[in-house]
Amino acid sequence: MSLCPRAVLQAGRPRAVSKPAFLCLRRQLSTEVQPPTPPSHESPSSPPPPVGTASSSAQDVPAPSTTAPAPSTGRKKPKSKHEDGLLHTIETMPFKCYQEALKVLREDREEKLVKIAEQQKAIAGLKKLYGLTDSSPRIVRMQGYIDELKLNMDKNNPRIKYSYDNKLKIDPYRKIYQHWDEQKWRELKRMILMQRIEQMNVVPDIIPSIDPIIDVSLRFRRKNVPHGAKVLAKNATRYPSVQVKQFDSKKRLVTVLVVDPDKPNLEKNGFDYYLQWMVTNCEISIENPMVIGVSTTHNGRDEVAPYEVPYVHKGEDYHRYCLFILEQNGRMEIGGKPDKPIKSKSEAKGGETPAPAEAKEGEAAVPAGKSKESRIQRLGFNLRSFIAKNDLKVIGADLWRVEFDNTMIDVMKQLGRTDWDMKYLKHPEHI
Repeated sequence: MSLCPRAVLQAGRPRAVSKPAFLCLRRQLSTEVQPPTPPSHESPSSPPPPVGTASSSAQDVPAPSTTAPAPSTGRKKPKSKHEDGLLHTIETMPFKCYQEALKVLREDREEKLVKIAEQQKAIAGLKKLYGLTDSSPRIVRMQGYIDELKLNMDKNNPRIKYSYDNKLKIDPYRKIYQHWDEQKWRELKRMILMQRIEQMNVVPDIIPSIDPIIDVSLRFRRKNVPHGAKVLAKNATRYPSVQVKQFDSKKRLVTVLVVDPDKPNLEKNGFDYYLQWMVTNCEISIENPMVIGVSTTHNGRDEVAPYEVPYVHKGEDYHRYCLFILEQNGRMEIGGKPDKPIKSKSEAKGGETPAPAEAKEGEAAVPAGKSKESRIQRLGFNLRSFIAKNDLKVIGADLWRVEFDNTMIDVMKQLGRTDWDMKYLKHPEHI
């Protein structure tokens, strides 16, 4: 019994028909021209009425359409659950357990706000009655209690934690944000800094101990310098940009200085301390984290010792350049007020040996119009006695290293040094 090809396709492939033959039938039927069939939901169109047979009233009134609207092929857009068009957060959702937890947090916050207001009122009364100042021990304890209340009232708020993790409109003056920033810094960056300081013997070579409370970062030629990293000589011809990050809302006056403890001294066959750079009366705050940089203004800063370009002779080990941030109790003047700008390039710097090579040292790094004369003794600078004499406190530190590289000779020639080809050799007893 033979079957029509169309009947074969409609009934499916029987066992008597092989798969190649079945596919051939499908191709043949697909090439056949078939008359278009009207859709099932549309009725066949009626022939037009003869001319003159229809009345004028029938022609004026259109006949009701019996065709159904065609279904849309696109996916239907889901309807919004919130007709008001507002963004609903989890705080507005009807989750009873979560709402009760938020209620407890709100009540706890209100209680702490009342205690803060009471403490602030008590502090104002003590200052007025007994003439106490902000540095009085009792006022300091009460202010510490206020800071603890401000910290704990937002500590468990999920919305504040979410905003901090996703960096959404973070208020730098909020205590809880400062606390979390400090925790993150102490967990990693501060540990790396202390490790570098101990490994490179900054403590106790320069200072007996150090407890940093601010995050210090350095940049040379717009490139961040990790703690203790080596910097090429050609990249250190200009002073670095110094940026700090505080973890409180206090405004400070600080001194920025750089000490080189590896200055060779041939007379005593050892090393001396050398003051590489010192700038006093620098203002820092949360809103002004850049201490020294291209975009910062002077704001009364005093460059006591202009920046000198680091240089290392061939045969020397690397030099450590240790930067310290010292907090001041007030404005201070070291070595008198700055003199007028010196235009002559042949004058020797104060506190240095009057050798011709030392007179030109660092001239390439000093900006035009600035005094090239140091108002403090550079060679033999003792940081410990300087801190004790001026009542300073070390609150931050950083360091970088410079060694003899391929660019060092060019840098020394630009500085005008005549001993650029000098080389240090080890004594035969130490070989």
